[in-house]
Amino acid sequence: MRGRGGELLLKIFRQKKLLTQYEVAETLRISVRQYQRIESGRSFPSEFGLGKLEDLFKVPHRVLFAKSVDEIPDFLSDFLP
Repeated sequence: MRGRGGELLLKIFRQKKLLTQYEVAETLRISVRQYQRIESGRSFPSEFGLGKLEDLFKVPHRVLFAKSVDEIPDFLSDFLP
């Protein structure tokens, strides 16, 4: 499984939970535009945001911010979508 272009697996997890970018941005207390940059891999969340994303998706950030499952070590494979 790969994100399209430079997209991260974060987008796949968001879509699986049927959340909009707006809803996730609200949870992180950031603008939708800033969240779009994070989801596309052009920006990275704050420590607070990182923790919120891990809590929201119940997935370690190392999985959320991978561009493909090939980047995920075997010991984290249980977290794959």
